[in-house]
Amino acid sequence: MRNGAPDAILLDFGGVLVDIVHRPGALREIALEVHALLRREHANSLDAGRVERDVRAGWDAYDRWKSAEGRRARPREMTHREFWEELVGADWPAPARATVADHATELCKRLDVATKDRPAKADSLEMLRALRGRGLRAGIVSNALCGAGSRELVRLYGFEPYLGAQVYSDEAGVRKPNPEIFEGAARLLGVELSRCWYVGDTIDRDVLGGRRAGIAKVLLMPSSHTGRGNDAVAEPDAVIQRPSDVLTLLSSPTA
Repeated sequence: MRNGAPDAILLDFGGVLVDIVHRPGALREIALEVHALLRREHANSLDAGRVERDVRAGWDAYDRWKSAEGRRARPREMTHREFWEELVGADWPAPARATVADHATELCKRLDVATKDRPAKADSLEMLRALRGRGLRAGIVSNALCGAGSRELVRLYGFEPYLGAQVYSDEAGVRKPNPEIFEGAARLLGVELSRCWYVGDTIDRDVLGGRRAGIAKVLLMPSSHTGRGNDAVAEPDAVIQRPSDVLTLLSSPTA
């Protein structure tokens, strides 16, 4: 690391590069789509109310599972098929379970996209451009039920040319705070984690994960998710409010 400055900046996606605005009514929307899919595939013996109830129950169970799994030293990510076969459709007739299993990835992408709006933060693109101008590499490390939805937004917002790596937990098979997900991003960027900074918005996944991975400096950008989690204890090196604050810290004599 040159004069204390990093060789690469790793960033969370939701809460750091984009805001997260949850969409009420999204689970009902998805449930109606699933019900229609089952009818098209001639696999439907369930009414729409039952499908909605199980979609909601599965979504809630996944949220609880994430917190519990995060207590492990090396948490895994749930597969798309596992989500639909086990958390949503565990008690459905075999044809209905098989149908959602066959369409599990596209259904998870719909859930990822439909349940929240993710507008880009005002200075995210400016920050990524400035990192490129300083000769620093950048990459995303993000927990996601389906990272494909995030990849589409990365392209839409113009972030993609400035990112040398995008690592999402469903694609990697592991989720933060597992250090392996950070290690994967570092390999793609061709850098050592000890020469990286990481910016996240949670203590139990981001700050703790960065500490486990041996990242040089871990920055916390508070969001609506910051207070949630499994009560893990870890301290960030600094708290920032917006993406461009990374540039301010890089310009500091103690960087």
